[in-house]
Amino acid sequence: MHLRKTLLVLSLTGALAAPLSLPALAADFADLPEPHWAYDTMMEAVGLGLLQGTGGGQISPSATMTWAEFLSVYSRAFAREEHAAALARGLPWDQAGYAAAQEAGLLGAEDGLAVALSGPILRQDAAVLLYRALPQSVLDQGRESSFWGPEPADATTFTDWGSMDPLHQEAVRALADHNVVQGRADGAFGCTDTIQRADGATLIVRVLEKADTAPALREEREKEVLVRFLDRETGQAILPDQRVESYLGEPTSYLDDGLDVGYYNYSYDAPVPSWVSSACDTYTLYYEAMTPEEREEEDFWDKVALGQADPADSWMLDVWLTRPEGNARKYHLLFGDRNKYRFADQAEAEAAMTTIPIPVWKLSGDGSKVSSSLSLTIHAAIAQDVLEIFTEIYEDPEQFPIYSVGGYSWRGDSATGEHNCGTAIDINADQNFQVREGQALVGSCWEPGEDPYSIVPGGSVTRAFAEHGWSWGGTAWAESSDPTTGYHDYMHFSYMGG
Repeated sequence: MHLRKTLLVLSLTGALAAPLSLPALAADFADLPEPHWAYDTMMEAVGLGLLQGTGGGQISPSATMTWAEFLSVYSRAFAREEHAAALARGLPWDQAGYAAAQEAGLLGAEDGLAVALSGPILRQDAAVLLYRALPQSVLDQGRESSFWGPEPADATTFTDWGSMDPLHQEAVRALADHNVVQGRADGAFGCTDTIQRADGATLIVRVLEKADTAPALREEREKEVLVRFLDRETGQAILPDQRVESYLGEPTSYLDDGLDVGYYNYSYDAPVPSWVSSACDTYTLYYEAMTPEEREEEDFWDKVALGQADPADSWMLDVWLTRPEGNARKYHLLFGDRNKYRFADQAEAEAAMTTIPIPVWKLSGDGSKVSSSLSLTIHAAIAQDVLEIFTEIYEDPEQFPIYSVGGYSWRGDSATGEHNCGTAIDINADQNFQVREGQALVGSCWEPGEDPYSIVPGGSVTRAFAEHGWSWGGTAWAESSDPTTGYHDYMHFSYMGG
């Protein structure tokens, strides 16, 4: 069974770095939240083995970067062999980066830079080093096109342009031409500003990516890398390590091409270095085990490939039961006919219903939550699914309180809603109103975070229903959950999306 290409690499580790434990690969730095402007680039630097945390679960993005720190990250990116050799000679980390940059010809006495390893590096001096790392093939292209990004800044318009000598002007102009730097909001480059760790890591990652994707013959970009394949949850190998031929600048998601990793999918929920880089030789790919429904789908298409199954029968796969929509598999489950999605009359509907007890939390008079249960009439074919949903809501730490729940209700022969089918559920109707353009139609309010009975977007209730293939009326028919725009039915969950 070959992995379907709906996947993305979760993490990479540097070739010279020690293997990381599974929690470390998630790179949870307390001082680098996901909304931080440098989150992606700093995580790229960490994943490529260029940057490390500063201890105590911190990475100190706002700390001033010293010459030693900058040269250490810089040399790992652009002078790997020299850096490894310097460390092998016994040089301490703060001198190894400096020595490596010199030996690689990236930092010379002719530049006249005032290097003080323990002191802060200035923005204009960092620009000279970054300029030295840009390949000639990139520089030969001239000013970068703005087709895929912002218009490159004109360095000569920086208000402190005249404060720089020709060496620094040349470097800053090149970096601006290639969108590595844009300048400050006040119109200056900030030539004598110090830089923060977030700035330094970001600038190095930008230049490294341009170097790895620089124009070159394809064979010049060939690279053999070691790839590890691990189960994300257990950290165990799901395949032996593989030597894989790749190319600099290509997406890391290509590294498993043609390899059979069995019943596993990549995950999308973590930041990752996104390209095969000259700065990294070993890549660790993390996967999550397929659900039973996904395994069934995988097996089915394998049989199709072998001529043992008809593609037209794909509608019968159970994976369709977890899709938040009406579809032939759900119709067949509910009505015994893939083309039928309503009951003919009340008698037919009621014959298909059953009443089940569901566990719930209720609010007592003093505001505490007490365990209780309610009865719910629902289509018998999905009764077990519904019980699992409410059990998940009940067992979630949120302990969402439910005082009322409604399921099957025959609302007339001409009614089009799913309550007639026993495939719709309303929860706490008064505090989760039905509303159109801000005008309440049923119920009185929806105040998530304030009223404990109001359903919270992304909370335990919406998560549980979504994981079982149900739609929520809070967002099913509008672009957002904003009650002032569009039509919403916040109390309502439906199995067929109606």
